[in-house]
Amino acid sequence: MKRNRLLGWLTAGALSVGLIWTPAAAFTDTAGHWAEPAINKWSQEYGIIQGYEDGTFRPDNSITRGAFAGILDRFMQFQSVSPAGTFSDLTGSYWEEQILKLNAAGVYLGNNGKALASDSITRQQAVAMIARAFDITTSTTALPYTDADQISEYAIPAVAEMTARGWLNDSTDGRFRPTDPITRAEIVHIFGNMIQTLIQTPGTYSQDVNGTLMISSAEGATLDHMTISGDLILAPGVVGIVTLNNVTIGGTLRNFSQVEPTITDTTPTEKPTDPSPNEPNTGGMLPSEVYTPGTTTGQTLSYGGQQIPIYEGREKSRLYDGDFYWNEDRLAYIGSDFDTRFGIDVSAYQNRASENQTIDWEAVKADGVDFAMVRIGLRGYSTGGISADAFYAQNIEGAMAAGIETGVYFFAQAITVEEAIEEADFVINLLRDHEINGPVAYDWEMHDSTYRVYGTTPEMATACAIAFCQRIAEAGYTPMIYAGQYVSYIKYDQGAIAPYLCWYPEYKTTSSEKLYPSFYYQMDYWQFSSSCTVDGIGGRVDGNIQFIPR
Repeated sequence: MKRNRLLGWLTAGALSVGLIWTPAAAFTDTAGHWAEPAINKWSQEYGIIQGYEDGTFRPDNSITRGAFAGILDRFMQFQSVSPAGTFSDLTGSYWEEQILKLNAAGVYLGNNGKALASDSITRQQAVAMIARAFDITTSTTALPYTDADQISEYAIPAVAEMTARGWLNDSTDGRFRPTDPITRAEIVHIFGNMIQTLIQTPGTYSQDVNGTLMISSAEGATLDHMTISGDLILAPGVVGIVTLNNVTIGGTLRNFSQVEPTITDTTPTEKPTDPSPNEPNTGGMLPSEVYTPGTTTGQTLSYGGQQIPIYEGREKSRLYDGDFYWNEDRLAYIGSDFDTRFGIDVSAYQNRASENQTIDWEAVKADGVDFAMVRIGLRGYSTGGISADAFYAQNIEGAMAAGIETGVYFFAQAITVEEAIEEADFVINLLRDHEINGPVAYDWEMHDSTYRVYGTTPEMATACAIAFCQRIAEAGYTPMIYAGQYVSYIKYDQGAIAPYLCWYPEYKTTSSEKLYPSFYYQMDYWQFSSSCTVDGIGGRVDGNIQFIPR
């Protein structure tokens, strides 16, 4: 890092607000703080946020909207600037240039024509601005927080998506606290979750990165013979040459800059656009070695502007309008074709939102829960690493002891048959010391290009699901496939996966016009809400209905 030049402009600006460049090791108030590693990283190593002239960092202090704009601009190095006078209260303000740059980028929107630069920025405002700055594509609005109803509508997509990606994980009591001022510690913690390495100066870099790497060096940089397990981000301020020589990108190349990188033998596992569904998969076991394609009826259904073939061997849905009604925050079935049971699915999110990080399963049972699906593990959607859910064993044992039928699900991101089998074997190994009496579900999701499965052909996606289920069945468990409309229609051969139980998500609210799922095929389980409340669990939880033919 060019410390002298950086120090000059940082110090000049910092003094006007009581801050100076202070090495993190010298901070007198960060030792033992929960965000100490992130504070050290973004202050000492990268100089993104500084300490105070008395040697403190004041991690639990709030920050102004203007100062936050300065932090975001140090990451992104925005180039365009909105005209002076864009905000009626900004002229002559210390943070005027940074705010106008963020405004030009569509990040800093202001309030009724005012920038309010000196106001403290709230948690929901900060998260929304981060999502805009990094162009975070929203794929979910499911909120696990007990105070979700207090989050402003404009911030819901950003909060939900960044929570789902694991970037917002500082809630200790199940609340998001949307209108609380965000603290300096909370800011660096979020960026620490999002970005592992930041390149601020030109040069050649070859050390592997376990996570996302971001280049903000205006002069560009050279990456040589290295592996990035997450995304590679080029900031808007990069105007020099970026060279990628023998670089493997586990996530996505996200280019916000004005230049196209020079690429030599670079092998990203994902592509900027979803490839043609006919693109062949190379290497490893082929889909044709796993399953025989289903037989179509010759009829189609319309989805997303496409005509989707209807398959034989799958029963058409027998769920209709008028079959359901709301009983508080749970849907109840009053149709004539099925008996039903109410269930939930839980993961570490529910544990961390509950008292002592423990779900009271006896209370859950008493509140009418018949079955529970426990997340047993996951493969990272960016890094591809496999890990167990931190509370899977506790949740399985607790639910079973309470007399609740208990199954498990694995959040999958397999891109080859071999990886799907690896995921199944991982689940089977974790279950060796635990008894369950419910199904084992394969939850393969793809929302946008940040997911490592982005671009996987329908043939391979189907093969992965079937390979997982076959392995689970061989181990003596009942396999089930969890998939929403996009994956169900676009990625899965419904005829080929027909032998397995179907778990389908489609959320309803009290304002929904139709209270039945729109999926063409009959499902065995329907995840109808992400906002149910259940005794014994802190925060919100997914609600499910099981359909048992009469």
